Amino acid sequence: MTHRTALPAQRPSPALVAGLIAGMCAAFAGLFPLPALAQRWQLDYRVHVGGVAVLDARAELTLTEGRYSVQVNAGTDGFLGRLFPWETQSLSVGTVRPDGIAPIRHTQTGVLRGSPRTVTLDYGPDGSVRTQVSPPPEEEDRDPVPENLTRQTRDPLSGVVDMLLAALHGEGCQRTVPIYDGRRRYDMMFTDRGMTMVGTSRHSVFSGAARQCRVSHKPIAGYERTPRQAFWQRGGNREERPPVDLWIAPVEGAGPPLPVRLETDSGFGGVVVHLIAARKTDQTAERPVAPR
Repeated sequence: MTHRTALPAQRPSPALVAGLIAGMCAAFAGLFPLPALAQRWQLDYRVHVGGVAVLDARAELTLTEGRYSVQVNAGTDGFLGRLFPWETQSLSVGTVRPDGIAPIRHTQTGVLRGSPRTVTLDYGPDGSVRTQVSPPPEEEDRDPVPENLTRQTRDPLSGVVDMLLAALHGEGCQRTVPIYDGRRRYDMMFTDRGMTMVGTSRHSVFSGAARQCRVSHKPIAGYERTPRQAFWQRGGNREERPPVDLWIAPVEGAGPPLPVRLETDSGFGGVVVHLIAARKTDQTAERPVAPR
């Protein structure tokens, strides 16, 4: 994939970009009846900050009647990549049950300014989470999240799937999902904003009516002891992270709803994530291929 490498005034936060893409890539998993035959969707997104395209991302979602798998790859490239090298790969797998989803494993690997970063979360049947993270919290001036706060949580990708499966059963978008990403513990609070129109854009393959869902962030534990001015902060308080608006709609005819647009604010201007391509491939396997 070709990356547009126009350089913004400052580098966007990798944590923010990964979170935005992760939410978009998982978003539609619970909005349509789960197929008996496995399907794999490949979704391409482009991230704009202050009107400038800063990176592309690709997601692959494999979904069957009883299992889901979401993989996200993103990174800077070209001139921007040479100045601010960053890349990330995230993968979540789990099962779909009548009462919701049950994550099995979440992994995230990446490189920031030449330093590798990894997270592995393994989920037990009792809701416990076994965490492996590098670098450890102490090296990042943060306290580890207490074990009692990690129980019955979701990784960021699985958290969006969980909320949307609840919406499928008539509970709407109103939901608070406890999230633990291996470093931070926070709540994602979803609010249904109803049907709105997404305007025509040369950057996107979609325009038309879509359901808007607003996602707010409530920090709980695991944050840096001495907060730095983050990309998304409006002021010096981490509580001031602006909400994220996500639009979901079928791309073609009667097809399944897909995340078609995402917007939020930042200290460097508006952040907009466009869907630039969507492709579906039916799989012969009854379940998603296990992560390699």
